Amino acid sequence: MNPKIEQALNQQINNELAAWYNYLAMSAFCNELHLSGFATFMDSQSREEQTHAHRLIQYVLDRDGKVDLKPISSPPQKFGSIKEMFAAAVKQEKANTKAIYELYDVAKEVNDYATTSALKWFLDEQVEEEKVMTDALGLIEFAGDDKSALLTLNNQFGSVKPEQTTTE
Repeated sequence: MNPKIEQALNQQINNELAAWYNYLAMSAFCNELHLSGFATFMDSQSREEQTHAHRLIQYVLDRDGKVDLKPISSPPQKFGSIKEMFAAAVKQEKANTKAIYELYDVAKEVNDYATTSALKWFLDEQVEEEKVMTDALGLIEFAGDDKSALLTLNNQFGSVKPEQTTTE
């Protein structure tokens, strides 16, 4: 495996693990507020990000590459509001999309056709990831300061099955 693509893949593994950690912290934040529906939703998102990291790890290993796990920064523990938390999730997904685009560009640059093919799944997945979080933020913004609307959304988010938020 080209060292440049191996390094870029390892960076993306770290990005996915950081997203996992961030969603895990968001889930804990929601649990602290007794909003178990949002907590369940964020926990599902965290597991999905962990699965993405594992998928990339397996890909690197399948190509006889070396996995190089780096430390993950501590995620934010508190947010000013549920809206602020979902805004952070949208920002995180957009940053992850950008990182995958950059990884794809590196694979094209070094003519690694297998990696460009493998990354197409991630490109498609990010479209869904951004939509899920953008839609969620839109609902939270629409609810505004209406606590009963927020509680209704909390209940709805808690009933979303993991396969409804992923294409895996």
